[in-house]
Amino acid sequence: MPAIKQSTVPDSQLFDENAEDDSISVISRRLHDFFAEHGLLRHKHASQLAVILGLSRSGAFRKFQDGSFSAGDLQTLAQHFHVDVSQLLSAHAVDATRAVPDDMQPARIFIGPRPLRCKASIGAPLGADEHCELIATQQGTEWLVQPYSASVGASATAQPRHRVLQVHITPLQRALPRLAVLEDSPDLAANLKDAFEGAGFRVEVFSSAAELARRCATAPFDAYVVDWWLNGQTADAVLQAIRKAQPTVPLVMTTGAIANGNAVEDDIVRAAVGLRIQVIEKPFRLALLISQVNQLIGEAG
Repeated sequence: MPAIKQSTVPDSQLFDENAEDDSISVISRRLHDFFAEHGLLRHKHASQLAVILGLSRSGAFRKFQDGSFSAGDLQTLAQHFHVDVSQLLSAHAVDATRAVPDDMQPARIFIGPRPLRCKASIGAPLGADEHCELIATQQGTEWLVQPYSASVGASATAQPRHRVLQVHITPLQRALPRLAVLEDSPDLAANLKDAFEGAGFRVEVFSSAAELARRCATAPFDAYVVDWWLNGQTADAVLQAIRKAQPTVPLVMTTGAIANGNAVEDDIVRAAVGLRIQVIEKPFRLALLISQVNQLIGEAG
């Protein structure tokens, strides 16, 4: 079969791989769609074609522009992607540059340490010698989206890695949660403030229970971290007042009083159970405390 040739373009357009050309051949359009469906950005199509067919980059670009694909070229492409030749030229290929909301599936993607909910368009599983910048694995009823590099070294029994064609993220818009910290140790109070603000909280620090009681009566907080033993007294009264005013607000009690003998363990247990308070003994890890407060806020919300 002779090479299919339908149009040419000037040399000045050779390296503008994003240029739109109404005269580009149908066969080239179909191949562009197929490459996009397999996770390749438009500006990388010619480079990938050059690798597969053993051409120079300019030669591969000219082939796309001219539509001069021979039967041998198409067969080589089909073998590379492990598909039938007819699938290369299917009119139903997905254009990854176009929004496809009906094709989106529930997913999560990690940005830093936190997962964000998103919608993802999921393509075919990757072959052993194939690459896609983002891949997805099935996790129950949703997909986990992550960079290809994060999946390298996974065992052969792991979930199949699917190419990701498109990701849509709608960031949650909300005010920072307000946290009250009641702590009479200035150093620990400063550490708590820095750590929680770094984790996305607005923090107010109080050194006395009476001060906290006055503040939360006029401007209730979204969560509270309260030291049980303050200046020779327990925080039982302010905890009772907070729970009465805010029946579901997250309350975390920190205490070192049990270890140093300044408090009766039964009193702490009684308050924790009766007021539905989480208890963390000092010394504690800041990351653990922050995680617990975040979890309680999530459950309350």
